Amino acid sequence: MLSFFDDKTSPWMEDLPYDWRDVYSLGQTVHYQKHDPIFHQDQAAKHVFIVLQGRIRLFLTTPSGEEKAIAIIGRNGLLGECGLFDHPTYNNGAISASKATLMKVPVERFKEAFSTNLAIAHPVLRFLDGKNRILASHTMQLSFYSAAQRICFTLLQLGSTYGKEREGKRIISVRFTHQELANVVGTSRVTVAGTMKELERKHILSKEGGLYVIEDEDQLYRSVLDGLS
Repeated sequence: MLSFFDDKTSPWMEDLPYDWRDVYSLGQTVHYQKHDPIFHQDQAAKHVFIVLQGRIRLFLTTPSGEEKAIAIIGRNGLLGECGLFDHPTYNNGAISASKATLMKVPVERFKEAFSTNLAIAHPVLRFLDGKNRILASHTMQLSFYSAAQRICFTLLQLGSTYGKEREGKRIISVRFTHQELANVVGTSRVTVAGTMKELERKHILSKEGGLYVIEDEDQLYRSVLDGLS
């Protein structure tokens, strides 16, 4: 992957390499259907959640009710970890983007484990570093890139994080919808659909068996720098 892109900034944080077994005995397993709220922004932060299965969308809400997605959190990701640092309320909302199973841990019990067990503290800090990189990337993209450029940038990130090489192409192994991509890059589903169609028309992108394939990575990179002219 071209060095301009940091694969740690992909907004899809899935199949993370963290081991939370030391925490499992402190909480309880809960199940959610798609579109079930996990918690709301500014709600009292009483629990920390570990994603065991499924996807959770994190988002910010303006006073007028508009939403901006932050990230999609998958297996082994954390939700509500702000409570570990004495923040009294959740600083974002969380809603299930698919059926999901979470481990729900009272914040005080998780905080005690975090304070006394390096095997827990280390992955928490690594996870927070990953989220910080994502937020920095969001700021850069929204400041300087058009919607089409942000879509291309995110596709490159997904290819770097979840891509599998095959015959000079890169298959993005994680599935996502146009709406999920729109939520993450801060645009409409219609804009995403039009941009993806244009990428396919230019033979930069294709789709096989429900998975997107980056056919021409260099051209996709140039589409970030110059737009889809």
